[in-house]
Amino acid sequence: MTLQSDSRLATEDSQLTYAHAVNKPSRAKRSVAWLQLVAFLLGALVLFYLIRVVVGVEPIVSALGRVGFGFFIVVATNGARHVLRTIAMRLSVAPEHRRFSFLQAFAARLGGESMSFLTFAGPLLGEATKVALLRKRVPLVHGVPALVVDNLLYNLSVVLVIFGGAVLMLFAYPVPLVAREMLIVIASIAFFGLIAAAMATRKRVTLLTNLIDRLARRGFRPNFLRTRRHHIYRVELTVYGFYKRRRGAFFSMIALDLASHVTSVLEVFITLKMLGLVPRVSAAYIIESLTKVINFAFAFVPGTIGVYETGNGIILRTLGYTVATGVALAIVRKAAIIFWTVIGVFIITWRTLPNAWARVLDRSPRLQKLMDSLVLSNLAHRPARTAVSIAGIALGVLLVVFTVGLAHGLLRERGKREANIGAQIIVRPSGSISLGGGQSFTIPISHAADVAKTPGVRAAVPIGQHLDKSESGFGTRLIEGIPYDQYVALNNLTIKAGRGLQKGDEAIIDPAFAQELNVSVGSTIQLYERPFKVVGVYEPPGGGRVKIPLATMQDQVGSENRCNTILVACDDPAQQEQVATRVKERFPDDQIILTRELPELYMSSVPALNIFLRVVVGVAATISMLVILLAMYTTVTERTRQIGILKSLGMSKRSIAWVIEQEAILVSVLGVFIGVMLTLLARFVVMRSTTLTVDVEPKWIAISLVVGLIGGSIGALYPALRAARQDAVDALSYE
Repeated sequence: MTLQSDSRLATEDSQLTYAHAVNKPSRAKRSVAWLQLVAFLLGALVLFYLIRVVVGVEPIVSALGRVGFGFFIVVATNGARHVLRTIAMRLSVAPEHRRFSFLQAFAARLGGESMSFLTFAGPLLGEATKVALLRKRVPLVHGVPALVVDNLLYNLSVVLVIFGGAVLMLFAYPVPLVAREMLIVIASIAFFGLIAAAMATRKRVTLLTNLIDRLARRGFRPNFLRTRRHHIYRVELTVYGFYKRRRGAFFSMIALDLASHVTSVLEVFITLKMLGLVPRVSAAYIIESLTKVINFAFAFVPGTIGVYETGNGIILRTLGYTVATGVALAIVRKAAIIFWTVIGVFIITWRTLPNAWARVLDRSPRLQKLMDSLVLSNLAHRPARTAVSIAGIALGVLLVVFTVGLAHGLLRERGKREANIGAQIIVRPSGSISLGGGQSFTIPISHAADVAKTPGVRAAVPIGQHLDKSESGFGTRLIEGIPYDQYVALNNLTIKAGRGLQKGDEAIIDPAFAQELNVSVGSTIQLYERPFKVVGVYEPPGGGRVKIPLATMQDQVGSENRCNTILVACDDPAQQEQVATRVKERFPDDQIILTRELPELYMSSVPALNIFLRVVVGVAATISMLVILLAMYTTVTERTRQIGILKSLGMSKRSIAWVIEQEAILVSVLGVFIGVMLTLLARFVVMRSTTLTVDVEPKWIAISLVVGLIGGSIGALYPALRAARQDAVDALSYE
């Protein structure tokens, strides 16, 4: 039999194998699917146990917080691997049959990989998906063998990477005896696999087929092996034929596959660096190589959920890192995989949705009638104008929900931060109308000692709160003057870096402030239009983000031995109401505030806020109304002749007006939905890049929906009435 005929038979056999795998699920395959489902659930439970019990949520959240927007660098690196694998996949197809672009191949790869990651069928369905996405440009007779070669060469490169990683770890790191034995086994299997592949390729020996024949002769499941011998034999002939005819493409694909592994190692290195570690390239290479072992051993678990994270934790702990770091590394990398998986799902949906939608319409006459309605056909007739109208409504929703969320979030966040000071009661001067930073320094320092004598009071600490302009020049920032030793005893403040306050123009800051301004211990910040040296970073955050010595603040405001706030801690926090009553009885002229009430007090302490929010709602409603008015008026003008036809066919004025209103209402609903999505996106970006807090409240989402619907309905009212009043004869003669 010639090589050409062997290749032809191998191609036909590969096509039959794909068709059988996709279209004829057997009882055994259903059993495997159930087992994979059980494996998925067990993996999810393992991941839950690992995070909640073994590692803890806080270390992982803290580690992931350090990654931040660096996650997109990980995504880009992961995407580079897809690019290199796509180039290799294109090379596997002969030039005369390569009638597809790089982007088409890239889309097919992402679609196939998404199926491999998400489904229980795994790589089998993934490869079939790639063939299906390219079938119009590459016939099955050429596409299937190309993918077979591509996957075999990639797996060969994986074995090479695993061998190198196992050997490197054996010689470069001290590992426990059990781990050393496992590494020796892994390295040995990989080494003999590489030797066998090299010898078989050079001498064109069908190793797997010969092995099956020997096992069958010895009675090892002969029927099972015989049914698969033919398939494996044809696959081996396909690879040998590719190696003989296209040796340049053969080695180029191996080089590209190895380059893709380099990007994976780089991805591990970058992620570890962003997690705050100082990684070595050798460690990153070992982690990636052993991760491939996990992926291979547990390929039957969809998404390798649980086992991937656990394996990374074990690997990194063996290399001297913490388990939490390994789990965080796995989560970041899996999130990057999910990012490209989502794009792959969109690609598959985009390719299959039109045909699926047509089949749905054929089976549902009622849905077909709905799609043929005037409202939806009008929207589809001018998609650009419809999109602009939706964007206008979305802008109004974004203006309402985001602005209100930002205002409420800032007030609540400030209230919560000031409540997190270790005190249950705040004493302020009588007649104070503002909550923080606006009071005069009228309380004698000695008054704190008098308050401390109240039964039930554990400590009373005098502090000063004063407002200074923010670094940007817009708005203000709360500065606290504290007697450092007393304040530390009150709320167990700890210095994360540097030292505590002593005297003079010194400041300590919380981690959020340090991150926002990119300052550290030893830096200087501008307070009261002069430089203050940052001497420490404190935890936990509470009160003002910047704290200076109380004496320095007293000099600044010109009030020696006076303060404007006394923090009171109770012996029993559960008795704070009774203690507050006693303090009020002893000092009736003082203002007594429970710290737990500060968030809501801040919300109600800005009278002008409600007026401002009403203005915002009014502006958003006006924008919605004008956008819809313009869009619907243009619509009516363009459809004058069509309106005349409808009226001549007997359509009533009310029906014509209702069609215009329905279109406006539908546009408004879509605009509100898009606006809410944009608000959530803006909230994510703002809260990840700044210390600002945005509260997206369901109440204001509902208000924005009402505002959008009312604005859209009113805006469409005049165009609807104009359309209804048109004379049928004049409309029919309109050009």
